[in-house]
Amino acid sequence: MSLLWVYYHGNVDIAYWEWALAAVYLIVLYTMFARQKNMNIKKHPEYRFYLWGLISKIVGGVAFSLIYFYYYEGGDTIAYFYSAVSMSRLAETDPNSYFTVLFGANDLANLSLFNETIGYPYSYVYFDTRSFFLIRLISPLVMLTFHSYLITTVVLASISYVGVWRCYRTFVNYFPSLTNKLAIAFLFMPSVVFWGSAIMKDTMTLSAACWWLHCWDELVFKRRRMTFNIAGLAVSMFLLIMMKPYIFMALFPVSLFWLLYFRVSRIRSILVKFVLLPLIIIAMASTSLYVLTKLGDSLDKFSLDKVIATIQTTQSDMVRVDAYGSNRFDVGPIDGTITGLLSKFPIATNAALFRPYLWESRSIVMLLSALENFWLLAFTVLMLFRTRVRFFLRALFGNPIVLMCFSFVVLFGFFIGISTPNFGALVRFKIPLVPLFVSGLYIVDFLNRRRVQMADRGLPFDLTAYSKGEPGSIAQQEALKGGSKRRDGR
Repeated sequence: MSLLWVYYHGNVDIAYWEWALAAVYLIVLYTMFARQKNMNIKKHPEYRFYLWGLISKIVGGVAFSLIYFYYYEGGDTIAYFYSAVSMSRLAETDPNSYFTVLFGANDLANLSLFNETIGYPYSYVYFDTRSFFLIRLISPLVMLTFHSYLITTVVLASISYVGVWRCYRTFVNYFPSLTNKLAIAFLFMPSVVFWGSAIMKDTMTLSAACWWLHCWDELVFKRRRMTFNIAGLAVSMFLLIMMKPYIFMALFPVSLFWLLYFRVSRIRSILVKFVLLPLIIIAMASTSLYVLTKLGDSLDKFSLDKVIATIQTTQSDMVRVDAYGSNRFDVGPIDGTITGLLSKFPIATNAALFRPYLWESRSIVMLLSALENFWLLAFTVLMLFRTRVRFFLRALFGNPIVLMCFSFVVLFGFFIGISTPNFGALVRFKIPLVPLFVSGLYIVDFLNRRRVQMADRGLPFDLTAYSKGEPGSIAQQEALKGGSKRRDGR
């Protein structure tokens, strides 16, 4: 195999011992996950996908790593890993200095604690607080994997898989009839598996976003394991804000909307709903603005008072041909006003969801993303055709989960579409919305099929019966139990 040259580390390669030791790690990990599967599969049939999802995650992470190691011969994943190697070597030679860097500022004073023997972190990684936070997170893992790029990828993919699996099970609890299709949405979508499984910020933030949705559902709807789920929300929020705060800026208001609309959907009176819905939107917007304003310092350049300027800067930077090549698109000039941003909504959101198109691909990796985007576009058009649009809108506003999915897809899609006019970055940044987008489409399809079945029998279809999930689902049973307890005053 060819060698890759890395600053302060010289010529590096994935050695034969790494492959051998990776096999040992795989056996251990497989045994641990197989034990979990065997303990749960009788009670929870969706566990038949548990190991397949893990294998998919690991294969995606390893494939990504090998492509960037041997084909592209570099990239952020290489810079992140070898920066973490320098951190781990610092821990092995001078633990006090390691903890100083781990919990201190990423400034020149702490950079001087490194030397040429142990290696310096990449400067663009070290001085970027959000990138270096990933280095702080994975540096202990790099020590446990004996500074192996391959093994670190395998272990990180396995750890991040847990969050994705939890979120998958959350949706299955609402719609058990969609167990197979939801597995496609969460566990087997190619772009999510490829871009969200390696040594990248995207891997951690995807898992954190999935943990957030799972813990939010467990806490506010099922009301169980309160301490664990509050801690899960806090950790997820911390990880998202520290690495990719714009994900949290979309996820938090959508979560509030999910909660409030879930309460409204249980009200039978159309008049009461009509009166309450504007109040709920105002309450959600006010709460979101208050929380995001309070988090201003943590959000840094993504804070509400700076976000438009950040979008302008990022957009103008990433559109530069000399730095990013011609694999890009243009949403047009941004004038820095809110109305100017909103005017770009159609083109930006469409780009986030469905581009690059097949004819816009410039590499094998982009072609694979374009094929997935073509499938998403075809699936969306098919759903609009099958439902005649009208029922699609009924399902959207009649089912809280569907509304939550598409609210996040549209809000997050607009944000990354307007700020990321480079296809290479766009296909990576969009992965948190892909599982929810596909899940939302599958749920609408499921509801439409049930409607058609009822119509064929000459029976009316009650969409409100599915507002808490599929009739007979675990989620609906728990919601009914919770409602009866509140009525009984217990």
